[in-house]
Amino acid sequence: MDPIDRESFRGQALKMISQSGFVLSAGDLSALAVDDFGLGHFESEGFVWVDLLRSTKVRVALITLLPGQSLPQHVHPPYEGEAGKEETMRVLWGQARIYVPGPANNPNVAVPPGKEAYYTVYHEVILEAGDQYTISPNTEHWFQGGPEGAVTITFQNRVDETRNIFKEGRGCPIKLTD
Repeated sequence: MDPIDRESFRGQALKMISQSGFVLSAGDLSALAVDDFGLGHFESEGFVWVDLLRSTKVRVALITLLPGQSLPQHVHPPYEGEAGKEETMRVLWGQARIYVPGPANNPNVAVPPGKEAYYTVYHEVILEAGDQYTISPNTEHWFQGGPEGAVTITFQNRVDETRNIFKEGRGCPIKLTD
């Protein structure tokens, strides 16, 4: 039995996407993926996503985070003589929180219970609808949905998720199929 109620979570994400006004094609809808990074607790660590464009050089993805849901801390390291992946997140609906290195500026950050060792950067950047933030290559970071969750679009170069290094080594690779 599938430990994730994928249809329920997909339904929640679709409701949020509809509220954002972003229109998905039939192909996008069929490719919408629910991912818990193999960690087994989607409500606190996971995301719903679909690639809108993917090539070896660029990726544009729609990422939905449920309220309080975290996309675990990771880094896009350099490889093959290049700096690594740069990633820009733009919020379409709701609120997203990005955590990067720097002074901790929110003493109430909500790390998934028991995961404190795997979430170590606490400089919070809050993005509302229309805001965007770019994460430089080789920068540890993690994301979290705000009180209502978030629908975001991300733009990335150097597309190879197998190169991502997650702080928590157990599980975590992003699956390219549902």
